[in-house]
Amino acid sequence: MKLKWLGHSCFQLTLDNESVLVTDPYDDSVGYPPLNLRADAALSSHGHFDHNNFAAIEGDPVILNAPGVREICGARITGVPSFHDDAGGAKRGANIIHVIEADGLKIVHLGDLGHLPDTDEQRAALSDADVLLVPIGGFFTIDTPAAVKLIEAYRPRSAIAMHFANRYCHFTVSDESEFMRLTGARRLPNEIELTKDEPAGCCVMEI
Repeated sequence: MKLKWLGHSCFQLTLDNESVLVTDPYDDSVGYPPLNLRADAALSSHGHFDHNNFAAIEGDPVILNAPGVREICGARITGVPSFHDDAGGAKRGANIIHVIEADGLKIVHLGDLGHLPDTDEQRAALSDADVLLVPIGGFFTIDTPAAVKLIEAYRPRSAIAMHFANRYCHFTVSDESEFMRLTGARRLPNEIELTKDEPAGCCVMEI
């Protein structure tokens, strides 16, 4: 499986069977280069403009934006309900954690998770992950210290940061510097091959 970070919370996963999944496609206002890609399925954690720009994806993808289990493109995708804030959704609404099981790997995309897991379903979703795609910027999501606490609790083989400020994105969120300092994260290119061995530890992808 190949993983490519396109910016913000948007990743492109190309499975061994050449099916393509895209997570949380953003619109042009976020600041990253415009999306121009084809996909077989598009996953969205919630309905905000920076996570549900399906119009940017060619190929009439299947939209996955609700809790439940789907078998599609050779992958088992489970949407787990959670919240976009630490007040049970009262501030920013619901969020979906997507668990993608394909090619012998378990990839967990936390979306705009705003709290630490507090249900058995959420805890099971995060357990035994090969790759955890975790927001670190705070304000709209959990912040870096909470992300580190979550990583220490669930011990994914790899944790890759997302949803943070950088030269493209200037939202009211922090950058990756504290995450790198607290975790010793290494930098990776924006496209990598995922295996049972690599990557390992905490990572920040370049773009």
